[in-house]
Amino acid sequence: MKRLERLEEIANRQLGGLEANQEMFAKIRLKAAEEKTASRVHWKPVLACALAFVMLFGCLTLIPQGKQQQELISSHSAGVQTTEVPAVGDLPAGSINMSGGSNGNSGSLFASASGNTFPLVIVNGATYRMLTSPNGISSGLMGQKLGTVDEFNVEPALGTSSIISNTVGQGEAVYAIDGMSGALIAAPVNGTTRVFQRISYAGTATIGGENLADTLCSADEVSWIFVEGIGTVSGADAEMLMNTLLSNADYQSTGMSGSGSMQIGLKNGLVLQLMVGNDCVSACGTWSCPDFFEALHEAVGY
Repeated sequence: MKRLERLEEIANRQLGGLEANQEMFAKIRLKAAEEKTASRVHWKPVLACALAFVMLFGCLTLIPQGKQQQELISSHSAGVQTTEVPAVGDLPAGSINMSGGSNGNSGSLFASASGNTFPLVIVNGATYRMLTSPNGISSGLMGQKLGTVDEFNVEPALGTSSIISNTVGQGEAVYAIDGMSGALIAAPVNGTTRVFQRISYAGTATIGGENLADTLCSADEVSWIFVEGIGTVSGADAEMLMNTLLSNADYQSTGMSGSGSMQIGLKNGLVLQLMVGNDCVSACGTWSCPDFFEALHEAVGY
């Protein structure tokens, strides 16, 4: 490395006689000031973002844990009420409980099949299917004794006795439900008195001159009616709807059909189950009644 012995001579030659006068000094200071200002402007957005993050973190830290767990925004499906709807049993007679969809148990109350068929009792050709609810009733709801199970048969359609069952033991007593002759019966199953509802079975529905009321109940026994996807009507309105159904329903077939659920709440606390679809109701046979569904829609404003 060479020593810079002639630094002054080299500097004068390279700078070409440039002199550091006051004018040049002023330009240098102005340029430095501009670069310093530009540097400050560049950092302003960064500082603002950092400050906002710190403030947000501080606010979240101060919010109680219970509040943080709550939804900041609550959402509801279109058409669904956001206020709580009272239970059907709490509604006064004559009131209507509207629903933005279903308001009750939309599933079936019929006991599911075990093996080749579902739990049932056949009494003199009329078939009754066990309900899942209630899982027991008091003796006060039972009416006259219909007889005892003559034949226990896992294939009850093949039975030949007066009272046949694949669920109730042979020799057990079978009773009508008080006021529900033809619609509901009661019998012991595994030590508990269970309720069975009249249905279609093995190509048989109504017998002789029976009508829909003979397989369900009279209108004055009804407390409320629920239809999946439409809503619930109770009190005097439910009785009027039941009258419409019983008076205008036309028998269609012995089979059961429909993908929707309809339930009829009785004043004795029990519930009847039907299937619905295409303006028809179905349990013991399928019955068409457009007038009923029109009146139901009008009652709930749906």
